[in-house]
Amino acid sequence: MAVKRIVVAMTLAGILLGAAICGQADAAKKQEKNNVAPRGFRVLFNGKDFTGWKARQRGVDSEAERAKWQQNWKVEAGIIKFDGKGPTLWTAKKFKDFVLMVDWRFPKPGDSGIYLRGRSKSQVNIWCHEMGSGEVWGYRTDKKQPEEIQKACTPLKKMDKPVGQWNRFVITMKGDRLTVKLNGEVVIKSAQLPGVPAEGEIALQQHGNPIEFKNIYIKSLESAPNPTEDPPAGIDDRVQAVIDELEKSCIKREIRLLAPEKAQRLAELLRQTKPRAVVECGTAVGYASLWIARELKAAGRGKLTTIEIVHSLAREAEANIQKAGLADYVTVRVGDARKLVKELKGPIDLVFLDCLPPNYHACFIGLEDKLEDGAIVVADNAGYGARGMANYLKHVRAKYKSTTEWFDIDLPWAKRDALEVTVVRRSEGTQK
Repeated sequence: MAVKRIVVAMTLAGILLGAAICGQADAAKKQEKNNVAPRGFRVLFNGKDFTGWKARQRGVDSEAERAKWQQNWKVEAGIIKFDGKGPTLWTAKKFKDFVLMVDWRFPKPGDSGIYLRGRSKSQVNIWCHEMGSGEVWGYRTDKKQPEEIQKACTPLKKMDKPVGQWNRFVITMKGDRLTVKLNGEVVIKSAQLPGVPAEGEIALQQHGNPIEFKNIYIKSLESAPNPTEDPPAGIDDRVQAVIDELEKSCIKREIRLLAPEKAQRLAELLRQTKPRAVVECGTAVGYASLWIARELKAAGRGKLTTIEIVHSLAREAEANIQKAGLADYVTVRVGDARKLVKELKGPIDLVFLDCLPPNYHACFIGLEDKLEDGAIVVADNAGYGARGMANYLKHVRAKYKSTTEWFDIDLPWAKRDALEVTVVRRSEGTQK
């Protein structure tokens, strides 16, 4: 009798322990916020709209084209839902070496995939097949490839969850080597993809079947000395808290802040260039300054000089920068940027123009001779403010390589706007 009691007690304890573990796992899943990038990654899908995505692999979608394909590709409750009838969706940017994280699920059995480096041949397959997802169709079925190449592009095991459940890819592309994890297990291990381009877009494939995506994040491996190493805990959290607070405050006060979607692009340019000297014209309360200074701190070098003409806003910006722990990376100057830029010393590696658009031209002229060869100049409001900055746009487009990058945004004063990104090359400046 005593033995039976012990067995029953042990069985009950095991059941309770198993339930507790399952409960902890479920709680961990619930704690993960959708479309909020893990540390070290950045979002490719913001959970709200298709900023950074397009149907044309080459060129820019027209407004009519975007409206048409968004009848098939829709965002609902933070999820991309594709009905199977529209085009393949491409990122506006190109990527080299990276780690890509993507959650996906089929509402019913289907076929799709993720194109890497701008071409379908290097597609990571998503399908309801006995071999499982992760397969690289373009190389596995290419009879011209050696047997070992074809074999390496065949999944090691099937790790797909049942239709209707979410799956997670973690795709690592380094050089011509591809590794794919599906739901925590490696299914493609360091497969070689001969001839894969060094750089290209990422695409969500249309294959005639409905499919859903969320939590699409990317981490560049090309500039980080140690790509597996994350920033020290707490540094980014402190800055992000101030950024989030300012975002709400600026909208409430009708202060025209840099849209978060554009701020992410600015941060990307900072990570790529790692500038030593940055100038910002138009500080306001320091929202963009925080995005800039955070990247400078992460890179371990660089200084931002930001200029604001309104004294009270400049003082508020200083307080916000101090609160975020970034005061060592920023100098706030009060005055007319058109005049103060003439006092700055070069070389300057990156400029962010966000004052009144009609003042962009004068600010740029005051800085032009001090810019480092290859310097990046980013001008905000190049969409709805283009008329006001017409002289500036005419100047940089005539002399340098200048690109207008469009973004779908969600601010009270605009739903779509652009950044003008200019690369200042001295050789180009003398050609036109």
